[in-house]
Amino acid sequence: MKPEDMLIELLNVYSPSGSEGEVSRLIRDYMDDLGFQDPVIDSQLNVVSVNGNGKPAVFICGHEDTVPGILPVRRDGDLFYGRGAVDAKSSLLALILGAKRAMDNGFNGKILISAASGEESDSKGINTIMENYSGYNYAIFGEPGGAMNITAGYKGRILLKIDKRTETHHASSAWMEVNAIDSLMDFWLALRSKYGKNKDFNSITAGITRFQGGEYDNMTPEHASMYIDIRYPKSISENDLIAEIKSDMKNILVEDYSFNIENRTEPYISDIKSPLVKSFKEAITKNNMSPRLIFKSGSGDMNNLGNLWRIPVITYGPGDTRLSHTQNEVINIRDFYKSVDVIADSLKILSRYNMDGNQG
Repeated sequence: MKPEDMLIELLNVYSPSGSEGEVSRLIRDYMDDLGFQDPVIDSQLNVVSVNGNGKPAVFICGHEDTVPGILPVRRDGDLFYGRGAVDAKSSLLALILGAKRAMDNGFNGKILISAASGEESDSKGINTIMENYSGYNYAIFGEPGGAMNITAGYKGRILLKIDKRTETHHASSAWMEVNAIDSLMDFWLALRSKYGKNKDFNSITAGITRFQGGEYDNMTPEHASMYIDIRYPKSISENDLIAEIKSDMKNILVEDYSFNIENRTEPYISDIKSPLVKSFKEAITKNNMSPRLIFKSGSGDMNNLGNLWRIPVITYGPGDTRLSHTQNEVINIRDFYKSVDVIADSLKILSRYNMDGNQG
């Protein structure tokens, strides 16, 4: 099957987090057809195949799930549209094809190639893989960034759920009492004034993602809640950041409020002098592009594995990351094929580094 046809098949299978069964079977069968060693689907619907037993040992992982929302799948010349076209089925497929080509053309190390579930939700897939496998020297994750860009760092994440309770009263006398919605909005506006407009990688950013409150149109609410997604760089202490936020809550919300950290992810910055980064730079240059290191304000499975295994990790893949999670996910097949070339070449170069005794 041609890679373009496989990409279309992947896009046609709707696989939001929690519904990866069908896509995992498709990926397993495709990997089996390509000749990967015994690809299996585990208890969390990850697809995993371990190949070779030499050095370096490289962990390679893309994710098979997407955010919710069905998009029409179509092809228009070199452009492929559909949910997951950018984030991140094209990156997953590029990793699979690049790894296979490298193994067929001289890579003599060990490769664990995997398609993880739940990356867009609770990271259940990567957590299960990390529990069951170990001993790898490097890791490569598949996410959009463009064929010439190497993602070498992600911010950390704190997802806060904040609840506020107040007495109810008639809407006509709203001025008389504290309003749960008003209180939460006051807190969010204060937080936004501090973090909401920041763009720099080394700054804290915050976004409100969910808000709920009120039941009746003529009564102020008894309860309101909201979710705040906060991203922070490695230079910021999570404990210090949470302490600052708690202080702001106390000053603004005063009483009858609670908060919970629903999700937390540590920031991760790769060793930019590692053989892994060097191999990708060399491979990108070999393919007539100028390599560039980029650092993203998001977070991903790279953070979890990099911090736990403490090995050099990068993220790489085709596509414009600004289109992730949008209604216009589109990938240029030329960018896809360039990425396959770079992945295959970088693995062979990494194998050469190992033979030269330059392993990280």
